[in-house]
Amino acid sequence: MQEKNIKKMRVGFVGRGTLGRDVLKGLIDNENIEIPFVINCRVTPEVGAGRDVFEKMALDNNIPFHFSNTLNADKWISYIREQNVDLVVAMLWLDTIGEEVISGARLGFLNLHGGMLPRYRGNACSNWAILNKEDQQGLSVHLMEAGKLDSGPVVLQEIIPMTDRTTIKELMDHIDKRGAELVLQAVGMIVRDEYTLTSQNEEKALRCYPRLPRDGEINWHDAAEKIERLIRAAGDPYPGAYSFYSDVRDEGRIKKMTICSAHIEEHPTEFCAVPGHVLKIQDDLKRAVVCGDMKLLVLDEIRIDGISSDPVSSFRTVRQRMGLDTEILLNELWKLKERLNA
Repeated sequence: MQEKNIKKMRVGFVGRGTLGRDVLKGLIDNENIEIPFVINCRVTPEVGAGRDVFEKMALDNNIPFHFSNTLNADKWISYIREQNVDLVVAMLWLDTIGEEVISGARLGFLNLHGGMLPRYRGNACSNWAILNKEDQQGLSVHLMEAGKLDSGPVVLQEIIPMTDRTTIKELMDHIDKRGAELVLQAVGMIVRDEYTLTSQNEEKALRCYPRLPRDGEINWHDAAEKIERLIRAAGDPYPGAYSFYSDVRDEGRIKKMTICSAHIEEHPTEFCAVPGHVLKIQDDLKRAVVCGDMKLLVLDEIRIDGISSDPVSSFRTVRQRMGLDTEILLNELWKLKERLNA
């Protein structure tokens, strides 16, 4: 059987982060691909690799390197058109990309999304999947539609199974590793002209909007299961699920406890307590917080004001309560007023 003659394809790269780095490396290693440019943009802590990584990779391989936080300017519209690219791979780009930019590539822009499109489009999709008690998340490689998030026909998809212990870090690590492999697989299919496109069903779409660091604040009147999901969804590499409290053993100073990991237990007997109260359990070997459904959230790993701390040594009294009530807030305002007037 005669081997198929593969024509070398011009594939541009725009993107950032660890995922982008691994995809760019795979593109560089593909002898059937010529890369006419690399455009990098502003990095955020959770995505990983920054400008220096991409600039070095480009320079080491004699690829023109550029930096910009937008592609929708006339400069980049013209530049991409002038490169006569067949395809552009876009990884973790900052904003939506316009029609004039996308049309500059013969086949369009290829993107990876952490979600089984058309479900879980948009922002913080893996975080929302944990909060929504999903038993699976997914990866979708698709061609982008101008001015829209995560729309456009799908080239490849793959399911990521989830359990009731899956954390956001585990999902993101999987997406970074397997996502890069899936993108490179899709690019290979396109280079060989061995791919088909599947349109997204708009009637089944689910749009997710951004989550902010303050969304990690715990409401102790929520059920323990809901709080535990928040801990798994808001954790590393994000700021985490947290609760402010007035430390009764430290002159009432306001502190912030961030919960890195926890699990749910039942109290061994009937009991009376207010949600947010810290309990000593298992012969003083563990600390737990009462939740709104009267189940206990056992503190496994915590940080106090950003410093890793032992839950047992951090809470030595049975009079500690999580959260800040009106009286505490008013006292803090009164102290501030006295300092200002001093």
